[in-house]
This record gives sequence, C-alpha cells and structure tokens, in this order.
Amino acid sequence: MAKNMLDWCLGGAAASQPPGFWLQWATGSPNDAGASDGPVPSRRTVTFGAGASPAGSVSNIAAITGWTNTAVATFLGWNIYDRSVGGTRIFYGTLTAKVGCKSADNPAFAVGALIVTLT
Repeated sequence: MAKNMLDWCLGGAAASQPPGFWLQWATGSPNDAGASDGPVPSRRTVTFGAGASPAGSVSNIAAITGWTNTAVATFLGWNIYDRSVGGTRIFYGTLTAKVGCKSADNPAFAVGALIVTLT
C-alpha cells in the first residue's frame, strides 16, 4: 500500500482501488514483517467513511460483527486485506487495549471503533 500511495501522490502509476476491504483479528502486534492473524475463522467486510481532514484518518461506518472465535485467544491488533480469502494485506494496526476471548465468543468492532490513520 505504501508504494501505491507514493505512486499516486508523486505521479507514478495509479493503482486500481480494491474491490472491498476485509478485517482479520491478530493475536500478535502486526508489523511490516508479519500479520499474526488469530484463530477467528474468517474475515469480515469493513466499510469506511470519508477521510477526516486534517487528521488523515477514517473509521468504520458500520459495526463489524459475525465472528465466532474458535479458540482461547488474546487479540492485540488487526489486519485489513483486499480480499475475503488470501489477497494482499493493505493496512494493519494495534488495539488500544487487549481483547481476550474464549472459544465461541463473538468479538466485534462498534461503529467508529476502527480508525485507520496515515502518518
């Protein structure tokens, strides 16, 4: 995603917008080296509002629900992909507080709780 942003801002080749965005919980702190996707079996669709100015951030405009955790886990972050399965991870971040889940728990993000900021 960093390359796409540089190309767009500085006049390089323009990338196509992804067909959608999907969120996956992470049991580690996601970084450039790895995603640390957790034991939640699937990704969920994320819909974002318009970017805030001058903050350079966006947040989810609908609750992100529908997961059923398949094992005991502590989530430390999240990853956003351009496909529901496979695809490319385009954003990642850490949670402000750990989210502990037992098997069969249903973790979720409330409206406005997922904030992506370009820094």
